[in-house]
Amino acid sequence: MQIKISALSKVGSMLAFEEEIPVKEYPELAQVGEFHSPLTVRGTAVKTEDGFLVTGTLATSVILECSRCLEPFIYHIEADFVEEFVPQTSKNSRTGTGFSELAEEVSTYQGDYIDISELITESVLLDIPMKAVCRTDCRGICPDCGQALNETTCQCNPHKPDPRLAVLADLLKDQ
Repeated sequence: MQIKISALSKVGSMLAFEEEIPVKEYPELAQVGEFHSPLTVRGTAVKTEDGFLVTGTLATSVILECSRCLEPFIYHIEADFVEEFVPQTSKNSRTGTGFSELAEEVSTYQGDYIDISELITESVLLDIPMKAVCRTDCRGICPDCGQALNETTCQCNPHKPDPRLAVLADLLKDQ
């Protein structure tokens, strides 16, 4: 997604943007799963003394697999983003004056457009949980029989001792 910034010439001038984007335009997001809705991105770009401050939110839905019960569910993503963009020439001038560590972390733009595609991708990926759970009280599956515990209960012993510790249990029997 690109934002046209040519109309923002004075410090403090602002441009609001809103766009609905098909997720297929972001191939990096294919690793996440199947998306249930397009990306809705809205925000503002503000001219600063150094460049442009881009802030906003994005929303979408993705189908994930629960890490406990392995059932698919829809996860709603709503993420905020904030990034300052400086001109490419400004980044080059900073690297020569001892800002080389910072220069690699600074987002840049060239010309009349700021490309926020990388910022959108990063925001979506950071909002996906490492262990997705369909609901907080998900009981998962039985490790012995594989029964889905959210639907029914099984007859397996829930307090089955760890076979690696069976030797210790034998020691306790002797006492």
